[in-house]
Amino acid sequence: MYSIEAVPLPHEGPSDMMLWRVDFAFAASLDDAAFAPLSGDERARAGNFRRHEDALRFASVRVALREQLAPRLGIAANAVRFTPDANHRPRLADSNAYDFNVSHAGAHGLIAMSAVRRVGVDIEQRSDEFDWRSIASLTLAPDEAAWIERLDMSQQIDAFYDAWVAKEALVKTTGVGVTRGLQHLTVLPRERTQVTLRNRIADDMREIAACWIAAPDGYAACVAWSTKTRG
Repeated sequence: MYSIEAVPLPHEGPSDMMLWRVDFAFAASLDDAAFAPLSGDERARAGNFRRHEDALRFASVRVALREQLAPRLGIAANAVRFTPDANHRPRLADSNAYDFNVSHAGAHGLIAMSAVRRVGVDIEQRSDEFDWRSIASLTLAPDEAAWIERLDMSQQIDAFYDAWVAKEALVKTTGVGVTRGLQHLTVLPRERTQVTLRNRIADDMREIAACWIAAPDGYAACVAWSTKTRG
């Protein structure tokens, strides 16, 4: 029988933050019993994707999220209800007991969760053929772009994706993000696992931290969290 498993992942963030990886089996059908916890709205949303792979990514991560939340909330997985907040970020409809965030790319998804703080996560599949310079002005600070240019060609794409996932995770943690754009965050050069915000730190990033996490070969990933916990 097909099942959707969430694999716990280690990280260097706070101990209350939980992180899982979901691996996708694209031969699966959305009619499989594993997808029974999905709501009618989620099934409709999955059905709106043009590609089966995209539908499966969304549905698999949503099921895995439900199955992690359900025992913690003391309810069945199909009883977990979600609603968008004012910034269209999904949250629990009936409780604020947990904050969570998800991301998926290629054959893998990530789920981050905490009972006491906001979290954000991002995973991207690297492409050696991707021209990172084509979106550098939208994603990189000038100092970062210049630093990447000085690297060996073999290192440039990895450095770009490191910056991309770190910034996406940081922005997703705030819920509103940096209104001026990703290029106004500076996270490179990378010197260790913990992300260091460099130069001027935007006001909505002052209480946010992040770390890069081990990802499957060909992927880059990062998780972020609020350093200020809920009372």
